[in-house]
Amino acid sequence: MNIEQEINYYFQDKDLLKMALSHTSYAHENEGQASNERIEYLGDAVLELISSEYIYKTYPELSEGEMTKTRAYAVCENSLLKVANKYHFENYLLLGKCEMNNPKPSILADAVEAIIGAIFLDGGFDKARDFILPNIIPFIKECVIGGNKDYKTQLQEKLQAHGDVKIEYRLVDEKGADHEKVFVVEVYCNGKKLGIGEGKSKKEAEMEAAKKAL
Repeated sequence: MNIEQEINYYFQDKDLLKMALSHTSYAHENEGQASNERIEYLGDAVLELISSEYIYKTYPELSEGEMTKTRAYAVCENSLLKVANKYHFENYLLLGKCEMNNPKPSILADAVEAIIGAIFLDGGFDKARDFILPNIIPFIKECVIGGNKDYKTQLQEKLQAHGDVKIEYRLVDEKGADHEKVFVVEVYCNGKKLGIGEGKSKKEAEMEAAKKAL
């Protein structure tokens, strides 16, 4: 099985597919090969628009803030990583020697956005929507059914259910190159460590730490 069979989309322009799968580490080692950074940027915008449209039309009862939280949950790194794992992206990504053995979650999540960008350029908006919606609707529903509360809010409510406690998020590490920075955050309650999370931003790392704590 190849990735086109996995995602059930067959590219007319195979070069777009190769670009979407080419991490910067691979492009640096293979002269003339474009990385997936630019097409990932496009895919991110397409993903945001299609998910926003779906949330807007499907959940008229949600406020602007609730829609924003729902979209953020549905398209966050953790959600996209699950999509990448579903289609076994780790078997198809083109990586440099330094990333080959253990690709970071952020690389896999970014590749999903790159694939979306490639599908959009190759097949248009409708084909991109056909790929996106079946993969993100479960996360949208999960967030809406869960009361539209992010993990930090849920954790705070659980910990403070029986009185005030001190909740702290501590940045403990920053890893990777400047353009691929990964932040590591630990969450503590009254000095006791409850969870640790990683993310492309401090906020994302805090959210992942809260999720692990829950």
